[in-house]
Amino acid sequence: MQKMSSRDGIGSVENALELLLMLARNESVGVSEVAEAVGIAPSSAHRLLKTLCSCDFAVPAPHRRYSRGPAYFWLGEGSIQTHKTLNRLLGPYLEDISRDLGETSHLVVLEGCNIRFLKSVEANRDFKVNSRAGRLYPAHRTSSGKALLSSLSDAEIFDLYSSYSSSTSREVLGNFDQFLKELEKTRRQGYGLNLEESEAGLVSVSACVKTWTGRQIAAFSVSMPTVRLKLSDTEKIGRRMIEHASRAEVALGMSGGSDR
Repeated sequence: MQKMSSRDGIGSVENALELLLMLARNESVGVSEVAEAVGIAPSSAHRLLKTLCSCDFAVPAPHRRYSRGPAYFWLGEGSIQTHKTLNRLLGPYLEDISRDLGETSHLVVLEGCNIRFLKSVEANRDFKVNSRAGRLYPAHRTSSGKALLSSLSDAEIFDLYSSYSSSTSREVLGNFDQFLKELEKTRRQGYGLNLEESEAGLVSVSACVKTWTGRQIAAFSVSMPTVRLKLSDTEKIGRRMIEHASRAEVALGMSGGSDR
């Protein structure tokens, strides 16, 4: 077997990095355009794409193309491109949640001390919670915010809120011990709960989608009018939300097989 030289190794790394940049700039790429852009043979481009797929940096797309995979979440979050990827990979699961629970579902990410709703699927009923897509809410007042923040240590949460000068950060820091107790409860039960804290007459339950490292990248949330929720049902709904999040993790290859 011919041994690869260090120069060949560096060239392979450069080609892989160039391909990662192409995937970051484009919704999808094809073998021929990768070959032309990187300056390699189509067969080499195909092998490179397959390698990135095996590492979850790329996933097959329609028409024999390839798109960004879930591993992009491990490198960073908060960018427009990452939000697009989250919408594409996790957005379809909202239909299942709404069909299962009969209520409006949402895909949510953490942005500093706030959460942003990336996408919503409204319930198929007259009296329902409307879409929140695009909106920002204080994280500490929402079920998804609590779920996402619960992955941080107490020190990290303190540093996060201390880095902002806002009414939200002052509210949390002014009742910090109480907020930590709420997050500890969220960690124990595995889901976040919001009982009219963000809006009067609205309740929500959320569970996080995690990578195999345990990093929480987004949350699934289901919200409903208060009159339709019995407090005795919150645990059952919470377990269902955890199941939906776990199903997405397994399907996208983000689950390490560890217990939640």
